[in-house]
Parts: sequence; structure tokens; C-alpha cells
Amino acid sequence: MHNEFNAPDGQGDARRIRAHEEESQVRADREVPLVRKGLTDDVHAWLDGELPETTVRHSGAHEAVDFWNRIGAEMSARREVKTPTHVAAQIMAALPATTPHLITPWYRREMVVTPGKAVAIGTAIAAAAAAVTAAIVAG
Repeated sequence: MHNEFNAPDGQGDARRIRAHEEESQVRADREVPLVRKGLTDDVHAWLDGELPETTVRHSGAHEAVDFWNRIGAEMSARREVKTPTHVAAQIMAALPATTPHLITPWYRREMVVTPGKAVAIGTAIAAAAAAVTAAIVAG
């Protein structure tokens, strides 16, 4: 889609808004609305293994039972899928031979002081100096 932001007739924004609305309308027509129905307590109990499937089917939740059975079948099929040998070999070859070590310890690394940190450090030093001075004067 071409957006003409600097149209000579001054209608660039209006065209862009209309085009966006038309595009979103076309996209909305293709979307499938999701209807989310809450699961009944019977379905939850069946999924938890507390009720037999036949009891839940007789309670009118046969669509939910079919749905969850399809999900279970799909999950079982996907659990059986094995990674091809050449992919596993490529992954293992890409791993380093030894455990990577920290190159420099934290106390030897470069320290970056931002302006905010500099102000905070300066304030802390000034407060510490004031406290030491007050202790010496009071002592």
C-alpha cells in the first residue's frame, strides 16, 4: 500500500486513514471469530481424571470432549516425532567442546559512568564527607 503523506491537495492523511480502514475491513472479513465458551465443571473434572468420559458426554459437553480427545491424539502423534539424525548431529557439532569461561572478572571490566550515576556518586561522597565532618566537630 502506498501512503501519500505529503499530497499536494492536502488530503494525504485522509487518504491514508481511508486506506487503513479499508485494509482493516478486508482483513477483518477474513478472520475467524473466536467464540470462547467456558468449560463446565464436568469437563474440568474429566480432564483432571475425576469423572469418566461417558458421564461428561451425557451431560451435554460432547463437543468439548471431542475437542480435547482430538488435542490428545494430536499431542500423542507429535510426541512420536523424532528429530532427524543429521539435525541432531548439526546441533551437537555447533556446541562448544568446553564450557565457556568468563573472559575477565567483574572487577577488571570497564566501568561506564553515566551522568546520573556520576551525580549519585557525588551526592553520596558529599553526604559521607558531611557526616564525617559532623562527627569530628561533635567529637
